[in-house]
Amino acid sequence: MEECIDDFIAMNESGLVLELCEKYYDENVLMLNNGTVFAESMREAYDKQKGFVETVTTFEVKLVSKVIKDDYSELIFDYKMTGQDGNITAFTGKHIQIWKGKKIIKEEYLSIEG
Repeated sequence: MEECIDDFIAMNESGLVLELCEKYYDENVLMLNNGTVFAESMREAYDKQKGFVETVTTFEVKLVSKVIKDDYSELIFDYKMTGQDGNITAFTGKHIQIWKGKKIIKEEYLSIEG
Protein backbone atom coordinates (compact mmCIF):
# COMPACT_ATOMS: atom_id res chain seq x y z
CA MET A 1 0.00 0.00 0.00
CA GLU A 2 2.86 2.38 0.76
CA GLU A 3 3.93 2.28 -2.91
CA CYS A 4 0.41 3.39 -3.88
CA ILE A 5 0.49 6.23 -1.35
CA ASP A 6 3.93 7.37 -2.56
CA ASP A 7 2.63 7.32 -6.15
CA PHE A 8 -0.49 9.25 -5.07
CA ILE A 9 1.83 11.86 -3.48
CA ALA A 10 4.00 12.11 -6.61
CA MET A 11 0.94 12.48 -8.85
CA ASN A 12 -0.56 15.14 -6.56
CA GLU A 13 2.72 17.07 -6.47
CA SER A 14 2.78 16.94 -10.29
CA GLY A 15 -0.74 18.37 -10.53
CA LEU A 16 -2.19 15.13 -11.92
CA VAL A 17 -5.37 15.49 -9.87
CA LEU A 18 -7.77 13.95 -12.39
CA GLU A 19 -5.43 11.07 -13.21
CA LEU A 20 -4.93 10.15 -9.54
CA CYS A 21 -8.68 10.40 -9.04
CA GLU A 22 -9.23 7.73 -11.70
CA LYS A 23 -6.29 5.61 -10.55
CA TYR A 24 -6.73 5.59 -6.77
CA TYR A 25 -10.31 6.45 -5.82
CA ASP A 26 -12.68 3.52 -5.45
CA GLU A 27 -15.72 3.65 -7.71
CA ASN A 28 -17.89 4.27 -4.61
CA VAL A 29 -15.47 6.46 -2.65
CA LEU A 30 -16.92 8.76 0.00
CA MET A 31 -15.20 12.14 -0.03
CA LEU A 32 -15.67 14.78 2.65
CA ASN A 33 -14.51 18.39 2.50
CA ASN A 34 -14.27 19.96 5.97
CA GLY A 35 -17.03 17.68 7.25
CA THR A 36 -19.39 18.13 4.29
CA VAL A 37 -19.98 15.41 1.69
CA PHE A 38 -18.08 16.42 -1.47
CA ALA A 39 -18.66 13.29 -3.55
CA GLU A 40 -20.10 9.81 -3.17
CA SER A 41 -18.37 8.24 -6.19
CA MET A 42 -15.12 8.53 -8.12
CA ARG A 43 -17.01 9.90 -11.13
CA GLU A 44 -18.72 12.63 -9.08
CA ALA A 45 -15.36 13.61 -7.53
CA TYR A 46 -13.70 13.63 -10.95
CA ASP A 47 -16.42 15.79 -12.51
CA LYS A 48 -16.36 18.32 -9.64
CA GLN A 49 -12.56 18.59 -9.66
CA LYS A 50 -12.34 18.80 -13.45
CA GLY A 51 -13.99 22.23 -13.53
CA PHE A 52 -11.57 23.54 -10.92
CA VAL A 53 -8.45 21.97 -12.43
CA GLU A 54 -9.22 23.50 -15.83
CA THR A 55 -8.98 27.01 -14.33
CA VAL A 56 -5.49 26.44 -12.86
CA THR A 57 -2.45 27.40 -14.94
CA THR A 58 0.30 26.39 -12.48
CA PHE A 59 0.34 23.94 -9.58
CA GLU A 60 2.92 24.02 -6.80
CA VAL A 61 2.20 21.18 -4.38
CA LYS A 62 4.59 20.03 -1.68
CA LEU A 63 4.18 17.20 0.84
CA VAL A 64 4.57 18.47 4.41
CA SER A 65 3.99 15.22 6.30
CA LYS A 66 2.94 11.61 5.83
CA VAL A 67 1.60 9.11 8.38
CA ILE A 68 0.68 5.57 7.37
CA LYS A 69 -0.81 2.96 9.71
CA ASP A 70 -2.46 -0.19 8.37
CA ASP A 71 -5.17 0.95 5.90
CA TYR A 72 -5.04 4.58 7.13
CA SER A 73 -2.97 7.42 5.72
CA GLU A 74 -2.76 11.06 6.69
CA LEU A 75 -1.09 13.36 4.17
CA ILE A 76 -0.56 17.09 4.58
CA PHE A 77 0.27 19.22 1.55
CA ASP A 78 1.05 22.88 0.96
CA TYR A 79 -0.77 24.05 -2.17
CA LYS A 80 -0.07 27.12 -4.27
CA MET A 81 -2.00 27.51 -7.49
CA THR A 82 -2.22 30.23 -10.08
CA GLY A 83 -5.52 30.66 -11.88
CA GLN A 84 -6.12 31.78 -15.45
CA ASP A 85 -6.85 35.25 -14.04
CA GLY A 86 -3.35 35.39 -12.51
CA ASN A 87 -4.64 35.18 -8.94
CA ILE A 88 -2.64 32.98 -6.60
CA THR A 89 -4.37 30.74 -4.08
CA ALA A 90 -2.24 29.22 -1.33
CA PHE A 91 -3.42 26.86 1.40
CA THR A 92 -2.51 23.80 3.44
CA GLY A 93 -4.70 20.73 3.39
CA LYS A 94 -4.83 17.44 5.27
CA HIS A 95 -6.04 14.33 3.46
CA ILE A 96 -7.18 11.52 5.77
CA GLN A 97 -7.58 8.39 3.68
CA ILE A 98 -8.90 4.89 4.28
CA TRP A 99 -7.53 2.37 1.78
CA LYS A 100 -8.88 -1.02 0.76
CA GLY A 101 -6.49 -2.88 -1.48
CA LYS A 102 -5.03 -0.29 -3.82
CA LYS A 103 -8.03 2.05 -3.75
CA ILE A 104 -9.14 4.85 -1.45
CA ILE A 105 -12.63 4.07 -0.13
CA LYS A 106 -12.94 7.19 2.04
CA GLU A 107 -11.11 10.49 2.08
CA GLU A 108 -11.65 13.43 4.36
CA TYR A 109 -10.06 16.71 3.33
CA LEU A 110 -9.50 19.31 6.03
CA SER A 111 -8.28 22.86 5.54
CA ILE A 112 -5.50 23.77 7.95
CA GLU A 113 -5.14 27.36 9.06
CA GLY A 114 -1.65 28.76 8.54
